[in-house]
Amino acid sequence: MAAESDAIVLDDSVLDDIFFSPVCTKCMHLHFTADMKHTCDAFPDGIPEEIWKGDNDHTKPYSGDNGLLFEVVE
Repeated sequence: MAAESDAIVLDDSVLDDIFFSPVCTKCMHLHFTADMKHTCDAFPDGIPEEIWKGDNDHTKPYSGDNGLLFEVVE
């Protein structure tokens, strides 16, 4: 058994950021950037966390969305 000082501690804080959005990944307006910033035509300054994490499917107007809604990539 490992001593407490030898224990492995995982830093799960990096898991707070979702790499692939259940909503945005399927949207034609999403921008893929080298710096992994979540942006799109509707939210050029950053996609709201509520939408990125899938709590809002952005099929209805959302404040600041520039009049653009979710559209499936074809």
